[in-house]
Amino acid sequence: MTQMQNAQTIALQLEKVRDKVPLLYERDDVLLTMIQQRGDVEKVSSRNMRLPLQLVPGGKAGSYNADGGDLGRGSGTTYDVAQVTPIFFRFAVEISKLVEYASNAREKAIENAVKREVANGMKQFRSFLDKVIQTGGNGVLGTISSVSGETITMAVPNGAALVYLNQTIQVYDTTLTTNRGSCNVLAADPVNAQTITVDALPAGTIATDVIVHDGLSGAQPVSLYGIKYHQNNATTGTWLNLNRATYANQLQTPRVNAGNSALVPGYVRLAINKVRKSLGIAQLGKLIAYTSVEQEHAWENLGITVSQVIKESGRDGSANDLDPLFSGRKTMSGVPIKSSINADQTRIDFLDLSHWGRAVMKDIDFFEIGGQTVFPIYGASGGISAAFIFYFDTGFQVWDDSPRTGAYIDTLARPAGY
Repeated sequence: MTQMQNAQTIALQLEKVRDKVPLLYERDDVLLTMIQQRGDVEKVSSRNMRLPLQLVPGGKAGSYNADGGDLGRGSGTTYDVAQVTPIFFRFAVEISKLVEYASNAREKAIENAVKREVANGMKQFRSFLDKVIQTGGNGVLGTISSVSGETITMAVPNGAALVYLNQTIQVYDTTLTTNRGSCNVLAADPVNAQTITVDALPAGTIATDVIVHDGLSGAQPVSLYGIKYHQNNATTGTWLNLNRATYANQLQTPRVNAGNSALVPGYVRLAINKVRKSLGIAQLGKLIAYTSVEQEHAWENLGITVSQVIKESGRDGSANDLDPLFSGRKTMSGVPIKSSINADQTRIDFLDLSHWGRAVMKDIDFFEIGGQTVFPIYGASGGISAAFIFYFDTGFQVWDDSPRTGAYIDTLARPAGY
C-alpha cells in the first residue's frame, strides 16, 4: 500500500485569498481637489455666468495752475465681463448580473464587487477630470510624436500621463479641425517610454496629431478651461469671451521662459516678483507652487548641493539619521509645493486659488431619471440582458477671475532619468 500523497488531499485544502486589493495604476486628482477645496463654487443655470472685472484705471492726473487755470477733463474706470457656461461630462460603468450574484456576500467574495465599483468609478472619474484640467481648454491630452503600428509615442511635456487604461480617446489633426476617429487604450507607459497602445488606430493618424478625450466633436472643440487656458501670456485669441488683444496686459499671466534649461532659484524668484510688479507689492496672494514630479525632483536636487551638514547630538537618537532633503514642508521661496503626476513635466505654476472657482450646474453624482440610477442593458433579441449600467455625471466649468495673480515657469529641462 502506497503512502498518501498531497495530490490526494487537494480537495480538502482551503484556498487562502488575501483580503486586500492593492491599486496598480495611477489615479491622482490633486488639482481638481485643490480647486474644489479652496476655490469658489457658484450654482448656475444654462445661461452664461458673468464675472465682472475691473480692467482699466480711470481719472486724469497732472498738475494745474491754481490761479484760474484750466483743470481739464476727466475719465473713469473701465469694467468688462468674463463669461463661463458649464459643460457636461459622464462616466459609465457596466456590470453583468453574474458579477453581482457571485460577490454579494462575504461567504462568496472578499468584497462586494458592485459596491467596490461604485467607489472605483467615482475616483476614476475624478482622476479623468483632473487630467482634463491640465489642458488648454480644448481637451487635448497630448501630442503624437511618432506612430508604429498600434503603438503611439507621445511627446513631452505631457507624454502618456493624461490617458488611462481602457479609456476611449479620439485623434484630431494638429489644427483641431479634422477628427480622424476614436480608439481604446490597451496599454500606456507614462513613466519610461511615454507610449500608448490602442486597439485600432484611426486611419490617417500621423505624427503631430493630437489625442483628445471622448465626447468632443467638430472643429476647435471646447472642454474644461484648464490650467494652460487661464495661466497663459497670449495676447491674441479669447479668454472667457473677452478679446485678449483688447486687454493685452491685463489678461496675461506673468511668464518665465526657462529656454529648456534646468530649474534654478532665480527662475522662482523672478516668477514671484513678476506677480508683484503686475498687481502691486501688497496684492501678492497665498500662492501654491503646482508642479510635476519631475520639477519637484529638480528642486530637490538643488536642495542637496550642500557641502557640509553640521549635526547636533540628540538624546532620542534622531540626530544620527541623515535626511539630505531635511524634514518638514517643502517650499519654493516660501511658496508651498504641491506636485502631481498629471502636471506638465516642464512647467511650474504659481496659483492663487482664492481667485479660482467652478460654475456648477450639477455636482458630481449619479445620473438619475425619475429616481432611478441603475439602468438595464438590452440584448440582441430586444429582451433584457443579464447586465446593468450606471453613470456618474457632472456639469461645470472652471474659471480664474484674475490671471495676473499667478505666474508660471515653462520650457524647463527635465532631470536625468525621466
